[in-house]
Amino acid sequence: MDHTGKDPVGEVIARSAPETLAAKAQQDWPRMAVLAVLAGAFIAFGSVISLVAQSGLGEGPATGPVRLLSGVAFSVGLILVMIAGAELFTGNTMMVLPTVTGELPVSRMAGAWMVVWIGNLAGSVLVALLFAASGGLEGGIGDTASSVARDKLGKTAMEIFCSGILANALVCLAVWMSMNANTLPAKILAIVGPIMLFVAAGLEHSVANMSLIPMGWLSGMPGGVDWSAGLLNLLFSTAGNIVGGTLLALALAYGHDALKR
Repeated sequence: MDHTGKDPVGEVIARSAPETLAAKAQQDWPRMAVLAVLAGAFIAFGSVISLVAQSGLGEGPATGPVRLLSGVAFSVGLILVMIAGAELFTGNTMMVLPTVTGELPVSRMAGAWMVVWIGNLAGSVLVALLFAASGGLEGGIGDTASSVARDKLGKTAMEIFCSGILANALVCLAVWMSMNANTLPAKILAIVGPIMLFVAAGLEHSVANMSLIPMGWLSGMPGGVDWSAGLLNLLFSTAGNIVGGTLLALALAYGHDALKR
């Protein structure tokens, strides 16, 4: 902190974030859609390696160390998104900042959210289908996918919503910190901690669930495909993610006096 008691790094991020996020929202729709499909695919790759990290454990719950390892593995997905430059719905919930400061119309923000959410879903499902077709869900990995999906589909709407708030507060914190990292190691370090925490805690991230739930279904989980439970999860995890990302972004921006215009 400087002599005023403020964190100069945090203030730099907060003051540049509205402009950065507004520019992301103003991209051409086709370009945004392609980058959204890529982000969904990248997060799905994180889901795959997370399942690999947990595989071979049978039907019992994963131990603490295994859950931590799974979280570290999953962080690869967000690392790919941030370094390659793709469009992730959960990170883009922070577009509320330029909307509040008047730099981005609400209609454009809503349109960007919709395009990116749909694109993320398409990329996620595509990777899940290809991974299943490759035989990747056979054996222990398939058992793990089934167990993870059953756990997610067994939660109540309130559990999913509250879990979604916490999950995206952590994801957006990772994105926020990585925005001002000037080197690849710094970006990776900023991302791994929060992502490890949300995955290890079993929180609900809508885009991760776009691949984890289909992979559970494709593994042949008992009970088969439950579309209503899957839609319920995506609906309430998305709503929780919006609340979590919005609250975190507004709190950080307010704390660093970045909402004054």
